[in-house]
Amino acid sequence: MTIKNNVLSKEAAMNTKYMPDYGLQTWAYHLTLCCPYDLGHLSPDDRRYNIYVATLIPKLSIDEDSVQLFEDYIRFDVIVGTGEHTTRETLDVSVFPSVIPGFDHRKFEFDYEQPRKAMVFTGWEKGVIELSLLQVYREHSKYYLDTEIVYIGQAFGEAGERLPAEELMSDPTLQKLEADILREHPEKDLALLLLEFKSQLLEEIDSEDEDLLELQEITENPPLELNNQIIDVTEAALINYFKPEYNEKFNIDFPSIEDYGLHYRSVNVQVHPDIMGLKLYSKEKTYLSNERIVSSLSDSNT
Repeated sequence: MTIKNNVLSKEAAMNTKYMPDYGLQTWAYHLTLCCPYDLGHLSPDDRRYNIYVATLIPKLSIDEDSVQLFEDYIRFDVIVGTGEHTTRETLDVSVFPSVIPGFDHRKFEFDYEQPRKAMVFTGWEKGVIELSLLQVYREHSKYYLDTEIVYIGQAFGEAGERLPAEELMSDPTLQKLEADILREHPEKDLALLLLEFKSQLLEEIDSEDEDLLELQEITENPPLELNNQIIDVTEAALINYFKPEYNEKFNIDFPSIEDYGLHYRSVNVQVHPDIMGLKLYSKEKTYLSNERIVSSLSDSNT
């Protein structure tokens, strides 16, 4: 039986002679899903990403004839998909759920801007309010959003800095991908899943000691400072698992985890799409809830 023992100090864990006894774990600590044109309007928290995932989602639109304004909320129908394969869901949304209790939504004038998929509300004395339809649907729908991964890229500069949204928008790979999708998948929209990863070490020992199992639950694993090498191997693990079609087009050979020469026994990566209401998949693989993407590094340590 293999368990994780978290007793060693951080200093001991960072000593390279211990590294072959450790696994590297990275997990998506913060996730954001947005349309490319929303990149420039991200909050400071949402700008912390270091890996981005280009995805295809069903086209979303609003049936403007269905919009009804009530005192406490706005009701409207969201149309998901196009052509024969469409579904419709009615949402009740409060623009001010807690900030301004008792605000009368009937005072709003509503407009929907299809190209930007923006819900625009006027009539409030403090200014215009805009909501992203993608964000509203993701937060209020009772269904998971089909999210197909087509490309995985890195948003981590050579000096270890995170790339700003403006630089990501000018990425020629992303621009070409967006143009191809508009031409080849008119029934879909491009959305970017932005991931901020954190990392830690996991010591692997053989034991059936129940006390150690209990200790595992109440102690923390030694943390690691995130760097380019850890981001590189995380990106490689994701690409090797999902095998997105555009990574294959732009990079004939997928990056190999072993190429990075890390002195760990294994690496495992988790994304946690459930907290975003996303069903993540690619043409090669469907990601199960809280699944660990595990790759052995033992061959590179012998």
